Formats: sequence, C-alpha cells, structure tokens
Amino acid sequence: MGEFNLITKEVIFDSFQKVIKKKDKVVLLYSGLWSLINKLEFKKNIGKNFLNILEEIVGKKKTLVLPSFSGTSFIKNKVFNIRKSLDNKNGLLSKEALHRSYYYRTPQPIHSYLVFGDGKKEIDSLKFETSWGKTSILEWLSKKNSRICVLGIPWNKGCSYLHRFEELYNVPWRYFKDFKGKMINHNGEISDCFERKYSSPNSNILQYDFQPMINHMKKDNIFISNNEHFFLESTTAKQIDKSASDFFKKKLQWKIVKNKRAIINWISKEKTYEMNKNL
Repeated sequence: MGEFNLITKEVIFDSFQKVIKKKDKVVLLYSGLWSLINKLEFKKNIGKNFLNILEEIVGKKKTLVLPSFSGTSFIKNKVFNIRKSLDNKNGLLSKEALHRSYYYRTPQPIHSYLVFGDGKKEIDSLKFETSWGKTSILEWLSKKNSRICVLGIPWNKGCSYLHRFEELYNVPWRYFKDFKGKMINHNGEISDCFERKYSSPNSNILQYDFQPMINHMKKDNIFISNNEHFFLESTTAKQIDKSASDFFKKKLQWKIVKNKRAIINWISKEKTYEMNKNL
C-alpha cells in the first residue's frame, strides 16, 4: 500500500463526521482497531492518537461511551478493580481510556462502560441491576437514542448492545445468574459488588450468531456506512430497538442459535437443575 493510501488523522475525523449526526448527544462505539493498524499513518501510540481524535469529534457537550468488559477476570478471581480490570478483547481504545482519569467507569464488574463528556454525572446517578435489560446502561443508551457505531468489526461480532433483546424478550437459552465479588474503587477502598447477568449454560454449549438479526435490520435500511477507507457504520438505538423488536415479535429469535437441537435438549433436561444449583 502506497503512502498516499495510509489512513491519516484527517481521514479518520472526516469518516466519523459522516456517520455521526450533529443532533446526536451520545455516541456508543464498539471497535476493533487491530484491523486498521497496518493502514494507519501513525504507527505509535495508536490508542492514544485515535482516542484523541474521537474526543475532539464528540466534544465535551456530547457523551462518548466505550465498552470496558472484565467478565473473564472477575468470574475467575471475584475481584473488580475499577482502575485496572479489563479483558484483552476490549482493545486499544478502552485500554487507553482506562488510563485517563476524566473518564467515568460504570461499577458493573462484568459489563462496565467508560464514559467521556456531558453524560457522566447522569450515568453515575443510575442504579444498575442487570447487564442488558431495563435496569442497565443499555436502557439509558436506548432512552437517549444514542448513535451506535462499529469500527473495524462487523455488527454480529462486536455490538454487545444486541444482547439487550435476549434479556428483554426472555429467550429460553439463558437465565438470570448473580455474580458476586469485591470491587476496588478509585481510592483503593474495597466493597461488595455483584452483577445479575442473563447467562448462557455453564457448559458453554451455546453457539449463536446475530447475523440473521443484522440481515433483518439491513432490510429495514437502518445503517449509515462510510467504508471508503475502513469499515465504519452507525445507526441509532431507536432504529435497532424497533428492528430487533420486530425480529423477536415475529418469533425469529431461534435463527440466531446455531445449535438449536442441543440447546432445546439442555432446556428440557438441564436448565432447571443448573438454575437451582446457582441460586
């Protein structure tokens, strides 16, 4: 690839300006910068440089939200350090944001989010009870009609907002499970913490793919694309909510389960026992 094809800071800025509207007050971004690394003009401090650009685009009068999940470490160690805990799958932007003291982090030990900008105080006042449902940050993002973006990764692989509908529509291949442990806050103080997750089977047999739901959304033409230089798409929370709800109301949800027979067998023979065991 010639130098003229490299992705510059100006290209990144212009690309995001095309998929984020002026009226958008909240931007939720799921990203996979690893897919862009060899194409970027700047090879050092990639997370730092990219996040600086995003903060400039969003500005302090809007709100930028990034996933900062730590389920792997919390489930294993039962400790959530709000300043340090972060699973590797979150990527460079979340790792960089975690080191910036002006980001607020939601106190969910499995599915936390990092928040920059105007919405920090409002999010801090919320009480989160479940990972994805009406008492989660995803509900707040929905009510704000957030602009949801995916960068460098497809919707079905990177957008965990889609799990919201599994909880809202009470899919039978999951059940509520409480994960408890200790949280270390910004001051080093230790307290109890927990997260109620609409969990999949303990045996990890669930195989799913949200692509059928994404295909349904594409038919509704809800996505804005700007893929000239790299994969970048966006839509709004309300557009996803409407299309995904239609998908579930039409009872198409089993299309996202790749091993339906095995899951139906688990539901009929093992689910109740597993639920009672985890009480």
